[in-house]
Amino acid sequence: MKMLWLFLIPALSFGQFHRAEQDREIRYWLEAPDTHVFRISHDFTITRVGQKSAHSFVRKGSTVNADAKMYNLDTGQPLPTKNVSGKSVNELGYYPTPTEDDSVVVQGDLPKPVGENESVRIRCVESYTDAAGYYVKDGELVWSRTLGRPLNYVTLPVGWMLTRLNSPAIVTLDSEGRVTLRFTNIRNDNLAVTIYARKRER
Repeated sequence: MKMLWLFLIPALSFGQFHRAEQDREIRYWLEAPDTHVFRISHDFTITRVGQKSAHSFVRKGSTVNADAKMYNLDTGQPLPTKNVSGKSVNELGYYPTPTEDDSVVVQGDLPKPVGENESVRIRCVESYTDAAGYYVKDGELVWSRTLGRPLNYVTLPVGWMLTRLNSPAIVTLDSEGRVTLRFTNIRNDNLAVTIYARKRER
């Protein structure tokens, strides 16, 4: 029995992470490629005392759609969410590296500022339109993006199968039979990924 516990304890502790460490993951769901739309969900934790809002920074070249929403995962409550300019976020002084003044930022307003020894866990759910990075060419779906988080999941639209890939990934099927790719980035820089897929023949 003692030997059994020696093996169990490391396995159990490996699966237990502090919630602040769980901002290492992001998920993408691709819509039909002719729409150029994909959805994103990612979590992060705010710990800065006095901070009154959470932010998700939109990459140049992508258009964030009006359905973006942030949630307080500690309470389950949705936050008032809107798009603001990079300039207005820079003026808040929350982040050590400023964004471009003319960039677009999704902002979720907290019900009260973060207090001493407090943190707020945020989930941001967005959809993007990116005709340059997500399209169909010669009948083949192409999705190209740099992935900055250590763990990245990308799910293909219903009815599409993977044909080729420029970076290693673990390929599985989700509960609806959609192809899902898991990319692990162990480097300190971004991972450039391009996914190709075709419609399944019926």
